[in-house]
Amino acid sequence: MQRDAAAGAAKPPHRPPSAAASNAPLVLVTTGQTPPYSYRNEATGQIVGEEIEIARAAATSLGRTLEIRIAKFPELLPMVAVGKADMAASGITITEGRRLTVDFSEPYATEGGMFLYRAGEPAPTMFRAERMRVATIDASTYDFYLSSHGVDPLRFETFKAASEAFQDGRVDTVFYDSCTVRIVAKKSGGALTASSLQTRENFGIAVRKGNAVLKDALNNAISERRTR
Repeated sequence: MQRDAAAGAAKPPHRPPSAAASNAPLVLVTTGQTPPYSYRNEATGQIVGEEIEIARAAATSLGRTLEIRIAKFPELLPMVAVGKADMAASGITITEGRRLTVDFSEPYATEGGMFLYRAGEPAPTMFRAERMRVATIDASTYDFYLSSHGVDPLRFETFKAASEAFQDGRVDTVFYDSCTVRIVAKKSGGALTASSLQTRENFGIAVRKGNAVLKDALNNAISERRTR
């Protein structure tokens, strides 16, 4: 009697993940607009910066290569949380709320938020900002900070877009990472200036929750850079 094909079919043997899968590139998502941490080198077109070097060192220590993808800031952490990327870095502040969906490396920098404004104008403060057109990055900690201080900012997807609005006169000031703001002010040749530091934030590289191997590799890379 002929056996039922489905019932009699032997189960395929279990195979471990292929070497290609285990050696696949580690994917880092970033906006590429947060110098000096991750930004596009104008001469080469490559995304470079301290975050990139940390991520690449971690990948190398795990025998992997690094693949960099560009995404909008609000998309970065969700992409890591659902497994569409292994890491996210773009001057991301470590907060307890964000720890609910992703894990973070040790802080690689401590910065904060400050205003970028035109030289010769009164320095913005949170009190003055209530009556100003303030640009910031949508869903960033600076967005939440402004809102908590009674400021209703104009929200942009990227720092570049916020900067262009500032240059065009559509906003009065930009509130963003202090390191980036200082760099832009310095490059302006005296036309722009930076306010005093308004907040203090710890920046870390986000990884999917429970990915202790990658988190440890990032922490080792950060530790090594500190000893140089």
